[in-house]
Amino acid sequence: MIERVLLGPDPSKHFNCRLQLREALAAVQRMRGEQVDVPPTEDAPEATPAKPTCVSNIPITVPRHFLGREPAIAAIDAALRASGGRAAITALFGLRGVGKTVLAAAYVARRRAEYRATWWVRAQTPETMRADIVALGVRLGWVSADAKEEEALARVLDKLRDEGEGLLIVYDNAVDAKSLAPFLPRAGAARVIVTSNAHDWRRIAAPVEIKVWPKEVGADYLVARTGRGAERADAEALSETLGGLPLAHEQAAAYCERLEIPFAEYRRRFVSAPARFLDDAKHAPAEYHDGLTVAKTFALAIDEAAKLHPAAEPLIVFAALLAPEPIPLFLFAEGREKLGEPLASLLADDGLDEAVAALRAFALVDRETIPDERDPSIATDAIRLHQLVRLAAARRGQGDASATRRALIEAMAGVYPVGVDSDAAAWPRTRRLDAIMVDLAQADETPDGAEAATASVLDWLASYRQGALSAYSEARPLFERALTIREKALGPDHPATAASLNNLALLLQAQGDLAGARLLFERALTIWETALGLGHPDTAVGLNNLAELLRHQGDLAGARRLLERALAILEKALGHDHPTTGRSLNNLAVLLRDQGDLAGARPLFERGLAILEKAFGPDHPITGRSLNNLGILLRDQGDLAGARPLLERALAILEKALGPDHPDTAASLNSLAELLQSQGDRAGARPLFERALAIRETALRPGHPSTALTRANLARLRLADGAPAEALALAEAALAAHDKALRADHTWTKDSARAVAAALDALGRGEEAAAVRARYGLDGGATGQGEAPG
Repeated sequence: MIERVLLGPDPSKHFNCRLQLREALAAVQRMRGEQVDVPPTEDAPEATPAKPTCVSNIPITVPRHFLGREPAIAAIDAALRASGGRAAITALFGLRGVGKTVLAAAYVARRRAEYRATWWVRAQTPETMRADIVALGVRLGWVSADAKEEEALARVLDKLRDEGEGLLIVYDNAVDAKSLAPFLPRAGAARVIVTSNAHDWRRIAAPVEIKVWPKEVGADYLVARTGRGAERADAEALSETLGGLPLAHEQAAAYCERLEIPFAEYRRRFVSAPARFLDDAKHAPAEYHDGLTVAKTFALAIDEAAKLHPAAEPLIVFAALLAPEPIPLFLFAEGREKLGEPLASLLADDGLDEAVAALRAFALVDRETIPDERDPSIATDAIRLHQLVRLAAARRGQGDASATRRALIEAMAGVYPVGVDSDAAAWPRTRRLDAIMVDLAQADETPDGAEAATASVLDWLASYRQGALSAYSEARPLFERALTIREKALGPDHPATAASLNNLALLLQAQGDLAGARLLFERALTIWETALGLGHPDTAVGLNNLAELLRHQGDLAGARRLLERALAILEKALGHDHPTTGRSLNNLAVLLRDQGDLAGARPLFERGLAILEKAFGPDHPITGRSLNNLGILLRDQGDLAGARPLLERALAILEKALGPDHPDTAASLNSLAELLQSQGDRAGARPLFERALAIRETALRPGHPSTALTRANLARLRLADGAPAEALALAEAALAAHDKALRADHTWTKDSARAVAAALDALGRGEEAAAVRARYGLDGGATGQGEAPG
């Protein structure tokens, strides 16, 4: 009785109101994290015609469990109201199986009382459109049943323009705007809904994208369809696995209901054999295109796209073998030569855009522009596949999957940016490739013939993690896999194997495992000297890296011999102004500074900085590191005013290029803090030391030698602040770490010991302080140590 008073006598309005209230209640319950109540379902009643002359031929019965489309219905309402004096047309577009046709039918059922006629036009072909539009004219008495079709079509379209008020027409499954336009009302008050896979409708219609269900709505459907309210959590998990595609949900629900198996078991079976379940004809809804399965639906779409452009099918097969992430189009544009013929030629010029357009015409891919996470002004065009489309397309490439993967790996290797370990300008492109490259390169089997490219890709991925992200634990298995591939494919004594050994050694050194790194550096150097010769630039790189390791271990004399030999090789082989020569100069200068030869170090630092800044630019991290090293030298020479602008500039460069939480940023913070402390600005130095320590504890580890260095520096500052107990705790932790990682006579170890002794003295524990000094052979002075980042 209340419904009749509020809504009138039409039972369909009562049903629609109850449906909307149930959906609103379910949304609130989901938002609160409550169990969603699934009330008994009811059949939608036939709407009461608003007028006795109401005409309809709608062939679709709205399912009992029509859920989750209220926003879309509101969007259709808004589009049809905003006609602007033209025929109001809205186009529902989206993935096949997403429910566009059902939505259109449900909208008609819900709004049918507002129209004198609701009419369904099969829009797949001109023939069906002509027949259905003429049939409307016959039903409305505008043309006779025996009129010639072309003349009758023209008259009906004229009538729709002049007398279209109160008419709602659905053009279902239209191919595109161009083929549909001749059959649309040219003006007037008729209202039109179009359903289509194509997305480009803005010229003639207001587009409304119909998206897949979120997992909550998908679970609502599964629960309502099967009556299994107790399996709500498993229903959400299954909905996610099905990618929210309504057609796949119906197949799953029908299977679970018939065989009486739980959602969790269906999900397990689906994951183990997705192709079988996507093509499960027994449980496909008969009303969906005569029982098409999800697999056949997408297979037909791929076939149709291939008719529009011959590259569409091979392109989506290649894309389907990549991880379910946005795929940058530059991979196919720049790497097409590696994909083989005829695809390489088909993608030339505007071929790639045309192939993507063909796939988009059947809603097989989305095209999107992705802004870079660090620099939104840099954007990348990409395509994305729905996970079920990906599964369906991948089946087409199963016969030659290894060759396809090999081609993709080689294409990746061809487009990956150089200098990824330190060049921030390369990172936006790297970020777009990263996830799909990791997935491709870490597959269990390396395709035959792709060993070299796979190892290179793995090395680059690891270098990006080490240099850009400081994700050392993620980098290590990638370096190790690259080494394994090269040793197996090329042998243990190949120069490329030496490169892998060198890369892994650099990582171990960054992690503080100096002993482990030394063994690998020595092995790599031996390979390069034997295979390439004593005067080869790669041999010089090996000498440089081993020397840096020896310097960190405290063997300054041994390091100097290697660095001088490396510099001589590079100057002869590459020239005095080569960037690699510049880095070698910088390394030798750091060594001379550590030996106390500040006058000898300064011209090398200055020469190296000039070379590197010219080669890499004023804002490159390599330039920033070189500035930091020169600034430390000036500080050690007592030129505090000259050092400060260099250290501040270095910090600005590294912080911008590498980010605020990178270990090299921490090293720069540590250097600037030491300078401020030397200038008497302890209040300014403390937050820099504390920030550097927090970065290193997270990015490296609490016991890393560099972390301990900053902890010792902070201990000296806190002692000067009058907090000896806090200083002692910091200094003892630093000394313990340095004792474990370095030698007792290492400069950093002695520096930590001095900090411990000074704190003990301040606490009145002189005998303990004297014992520490005696154990480490200290002279009683306190120094503080600058550090070269990187």
